[in-house]
Amino acid sequence: MSMPKPDPLAELPWPKPERPREEVSTAIRSACTKNLCPVQHMSAGMRLTLCIAASSIVAAAAFWFGIRNDRSELGLRMGVYGALGWAIVQAVVLFAAFGPRRGGMAARTLRLALAFAVPVLYVGYLTLSAWSFVPFNQFSHGARAGHAMSCALVALVLGAVVSGGVLLAWRGTDPATPRLSGALAGLVGGVGGALAVGIGCPSHEAWHLWVSHGLVVIALGAVGFAAGRRLLAP
Repeated sequence: MSMPKPDPLAELPWPKPERPREEVSTAIRSACTKNLCPVQHMSAGMRLTLCIAASSIVAAAAFWFGIRNDRSELGLRMGVYGALGWAIVQAVVLFAAFGPRRGGMAARTLRLALAFAVPVLYVGYLTLSAWSFVPFNQFSHGARAGHAMSCALVALVLGAVVSGGVLLAWRGTDPATPRLSGALAGLVGGVGGALAVGIGCPSHEAWHLWVSHGLVVIALGAVGFAAGRRLLAP
């Protein structure tokens, strides 16, 4: 069986591509850059400032609501002190979630730990803030249940405003872990909404605080986890 003869054309060197004429290159560049304009992106510091400002505005509105509804001076003062203390926690979580070094393994571990620690610490804070405790069957009926439902709805709405602001401020900035960042954004908003309601809410009963204020943080953290891929991934 004879071997096939090699194709003589295959041994020839490939010719170097000719560079297009200058007028052709100019026309290509003009067509590709037509109607393009520079885009100004917000700095990380500006985004973080806007997130804290959104939570502060919600808290200020709740403070005004507490004054209008004759909330006691002691209750307002304790609510404001709690909001100021947790504002530091919110800033730490925001920096960990959206800071410049969020992609490293150590940073990812820290952010995952914060995602579990923040709800636990907040429920612990609510437990320490409780002044009274009633059995659950008393809490779940009548006026207590109605008050708890109204507080939970207000906290959910206010927290959704803060969470939505955080997600929109950092939209399209996390290609690596958008779900984790979204969960942390939801937790920040949940804490902001719960703290705002805590300023205006006169109840210090344990079940009320756990259900109406604490569960909102967990719920918005879950919503942020679900929305993170859609909003934070480029």
